[in-house]
Order: sequence, then structure tokens, then C-alpha cells
Amino acid sequence: MKAIRPQNKRRYKVALLIETSRAYGRGLLGGVARFTRENPSWSVYFEPSGFGRTTPPWLKDWQGDGILARVSDPATAELLLSRNIPLIDLRGILPDLPVPFVGVDNRSVASLAYQHFRDRGFQSFAIVGAPPAYHPHLDQRCRFFKEQVEQNGYPCATFTDTRLGRPAATWEAQQKRLGKWLKRLPDRTAILCVDDLLARETIDAATRSEISVPESLAVLGVDNDEHLCTLSPTPLSSVATDAAQIGHLAASLLHQMMTSSKKRIPMEQLIPSTEVVTRASTDILAIDSPHLPRALRYIRSHACDPISVSQVVAQTSICRSLLEKEFKRHLGRTVFKEILRTKLNHARDLLRHSNRTLEDIADASGFQSAIYLSQVFRRELGLTPGQWRRQNS
Repeated sequence: MKAIRPQNKRRYKVALLIETSRAYGRGLLGGVARFTRENPSWSVYFEPSGFGRTTPPWLKDWQGDGILARVSDPATAELLLSRNIPLIDLRGILPDLPVPFVGVDNRSVASLAYQHFRDRGFQSFAIVGAPPAYHPHLDQRCRFFKEQVEQNGYPCATFTDTRLGRPAATWEAQQKRLGKWLKRLPDRTAILCVDDLLARETIDAATRSEISVPESLAVLGVDNDEHLCTLSPTPLSSVATDAAQIGHLAASLLHQMMTSSKKRIPMEQLIPSTEVVTRASTDILAIDSPHLPRALRYIRSHACDPISVSQVVAQTSICRSLLEKEFKRHLGRTVFKEILRTKLNHARDLLRHSNRTLEDIADASGFQSAIYLSQVFRRELGLTPGQWRRQNS
């Protein structure tokens, strides 16, 4: 992004009320830091803190120009609003807060989670969420996932974590309750947890109840907090949320609010998630077929080579028509579509994480040419590769 050149030498004093105890908060700070490097007119007031802390006492008398905050409660909101300076919320827990909110696009989270599970053949689903009305955006995440599952004709069970916001409920009681619920789920159920903390607790409850993850239950978190994901008894797969991009966008919008009173700022800006980071907790195929896993392993190992459907069929002991029926029944797509999807995912990964040319990416992903890759992108994603790269880099 091109740096904003201030028209004068004024420095803008900005307070950051963002926790450092979680990876999401640190990601937000990383995005703000990138903005301040691009726009050195900011003077940042910041103290490291835990999640959900009380408002720092210095804020009451602080003479600043703007605030980026993870607003956690009405009392904090009242104090921040009383300052009568530009404010952007980065948490979204108070739905009636009359300031812009920048956060995660939960439809993209739900879609990525559902597709991740379906790619592995799951047909039974569940979700572990926060108490209703505890956090509107977590409620939304649950609702979008449940809607997508049920719209595709599958069941989706729901468990509500009652400890959040209720310290009287003990860890042990909660884990026992969660374990009993997990035991009632059908074998090979895919579980989305609304964040990595709940996902780690879900795997712990499964382990205590002698339920194997991922063999009996697959568990997926959200936020890709590496420390939480690897602290889990079984390393946790997670939907990666782009906190750095959210922080950068929020800083850019706050700068506009501070420098231009006429600039209209949207009341909600959402950044989509773009990938699932796969670890052991979902690394399994929930398919009762000896043929499909062999075919899928071959596709994933050779998709970027010029392979054909016939070559995939040759890896199994059944004819093409029977293999096509198994692909449609378990995955909802043909063998050719699975080859194309795998190639496309590889191309997207290279677009997002490298500066390679489109010609190089097409060749590395098994497409005949950059032109053909562009045609597939437009047909499957509605964007050119260049447009997709700009939106997701």
C-alpha cells in the first residue's frame, strides 16, 4: 500500500486497546504496525495486556486523536465514547455500539470449514459454540456453519460452552459435560469449534472420554493460534483468520476518520479467511471404501503432473464408472473435478505465498498454460488470478 503523506507535520496520537495474550490480538497489532511503518505520522500509546482487561486508568485524562479497541463491555464502551474522538471496534461483542467495526467474515470461515470436512468425506457434523448472546459474531459463526451443513442435507448437532462468562462453572464439570455429549455423537463426526481455545478443550474432553481424534471425531478450530493448536493433545487443525489484514484496514480507516471529517466510513468491514491449516486433528478420510483413499492419495501426489482420469482409475481395482459413483457419493464431485480442484488449490497457494509469475504458477500447478489457468479461475472463482492475488495477499 502506498504511504499516506500528511499535508502538515502534525502527529496523530492513537491509543491501542488490544490484548497481547492471544495470537489474534498480536496479529491485529502486526497489521497496525505495518500501517505505522507506511504512515509515520502516528504516535502510538500502547500497553501489553491480557484478554478482556479493564480500561487503563490513563485513558480518562488522555488527550489523543483516535482509538483502536477490542471493546469488551458496556462500561468500557461508555468511557471510550465519552472521549468524543474517532473510535473503531475490533471485537464486535456489543452489537449496538455506534462506531465502525472491523473483523472476520464468518461466512468465509463457515464455508472453509464445511468444505474442509466434505473434502475428507464427512457426512455427520457438529459445532461447539459460546453461550447464546455471549458474542454476536461467534453466534453468527455457528449459525452460518449450521446453515451450510443443513442446506446440503446433513445433520449438525450443537454444544454450548456454559463456562464462558460464568466463572462459577468449573473446568472439571464442563469437561465431563462436554465428554458425555461427545460420546453421543455418531462415529466419524466432524466438529467445528468457534475458536482454538474451545477446540483444544474439546480434544481434551475427547481424550478424557477415550474418544480417538481424528479416528472417531475430527476437530477443527478457528484463528490458527499456533501455541494453542500445538498445545492440544492432538495437534489442532484450524481456519486461519487474517488478523494482520484486519488490523491494517482498521488503522487505515481510523486515519481517514482523524484526517477527514467528510469521509464516510462503513459501519462494518469484514475480511474473509482464505485457508485451513491442516494438522493431525482432521487428517483423516471418513470414507468406507478401499478404492477412494487410494485414488485421492494418487491425485494429491500427482495432481500437478499432467495426469488423466484413466491414470487415477488404474490405481484402483474397479472400473471408471464405479469409481465415479464413489466420488459422487462421498465427495459430491467427479474424478476430473477433484483433479482440477487440487490443481487450483495449489495455484492459489502459490499466488498467495509467492511472487512467481502466472506462467510459472500454471506450470508448477499442472495447468497447460497461463491462459487455461485464468479461464479456470474465472469459471470456478469469478476472478482472474491477478484479482484473486490482490484480494488474498
